Amino acid sequence: MPECKRKKGKHLTLEDRHEIQRGLREHRTFVEIARIIGCTPETISKEIRNHRYCKKHDYKRYVPNTCKYRFTCRRRNVCNKKKPSICRIPCRECTSCNKRCPDYVYAPCNVANHAPYACNACHRTKNCLFDKYLYNADYAHKEYLEKLHQSRMGIDMTRDELVELDQLVSPLILKGQPIAHIMQSHGDEISCSIRTLYTYIGKGYLTAKNLDMRRVVRYRKRKHNGEPVAVSERKAGRQYEDFQKLLEQNPDQRVVEMDTVEGTKGGKLLHTFLWRENNLMLAYLIENKEMRNTVSVLDQMEADLGEETFRELFPVILTDNGSEFADPLLFENGKNGEKRTSLFFCEPRMSNQKGSLEKNHEYIRYVLPKGTSFDELTQADVRKIINHINSTARPKLRGMTPVELALQTFGASALEKLSLSIIPSDEVCLKPELLR
Repeated sequence: MPECKRKKGKHLTLEDRHEIQRGLREHRTFVEIARIIGCTPETISKEIRNHRYCKKHDYKRYVPNTCKYRFTCRRRNVCNKKKPSICRIPCRECTSCNKRCPDYVYAPCNVANHAPYACNACHRTKNCLFDKYLYNADYAHKEYLEKLHQSRMGIDMTRDELVELDQLVSPLILKGQPIAHIMQSHGDEISCSIRTLYTYIGKGYLTAKNLDMRRVVRYRKRKHNGEPVAVSERKAGRQYEDFQKLLEQNPDQRVVEMDTVEGTKGGKLLHTFLWRENNLMLAYLIENKEMRNTVSVLDQMEADLGEETFRELFPVILTDNGSEFADPLLFENGKNGEKRTSLFFCEPRMSNQKGSLEKNHEYIRYVLPKGTSFDELTQADVRKIINHINSTARPKLRGMTPVELALQTFGASALEKLSLSIIPSDEVCLKPELLR
């Protein structure tokens, strides 16, 4: 007899059910069937009881004999009919035997409650007048699939629990908070996973909808065309390949990504920075894309932090090939002429090489959508936006916020000089209403 490995935690297949049906027909025990399939005898027992079907007997036409001696009884004429009309039918075949026989002992068929729980191999099945319990592999598998489908429909939550979840989550989503941030702040109060929460919102169970969550909308694929751009002599030794070689030699090297965010054409811009190690972002309002404006931002930060702290926080900067960063020496050297940082450039049209900052710009667009003019903004407004962004929990940071993580590595003094503060989790707002 073939024997299979035990398959713990796996559902029975159609082939397994056919093996059960074959085993019943061949009078095998549950232990023998289980050894062939590779499961426990209890699994076979439950499978038969859960997925057998009952073939009902028509009790209106004939009442079956339920006497213990129905198969061996030889009695006749229990009714005591007088000659010449003595009944010649054996009493065991008479519908009144159960009521009139003095030796009657109630003993119906116990297949419903005792192994093998099915009449598949019973030699009396054809002539049996009791309800028949039969196990059919195809019927059992179809019933199993239907039950599996139904078990995964609907939600595993009561109406009151759903209302409570909606009252907690929806207002925070409508404030622009990401689901990951909400789960980090209120994980103990939310009785489902982050994936389930997305499903409930997508199916319309909550007040908040997919349109209220920006990340649900997919991005259009970027178009890449044109010939490679020639590298200027000023950028020699500062290309992305050089940057990668530096990281190979110094894997723990602190890296800051740098870029600009445009409002309307010709208007004010945001000069942004992001540390890869903790996703902490800074943003400064500048008048235009002239290089003197972007360089002045670094000069101001160096003055605020001090030369030593600036070199510690900004040892390597990675940026793109924008005209506002064209001369690396202006960024690398401070006002005193000493080198304060090392500047490297991404490959042309490969902004994904500083993808952490590009992705983080999404948070700015939540509050300042594309096409919004930055001309009316003040640096205080920008600082407010950045503080709310840095106080948003991130899955990649294991539920921590960038500012909490930066507090551990940079220290409170450095964050204070950068005008960064922590916003309480429930007060985080990432919508245009933040500035109203």
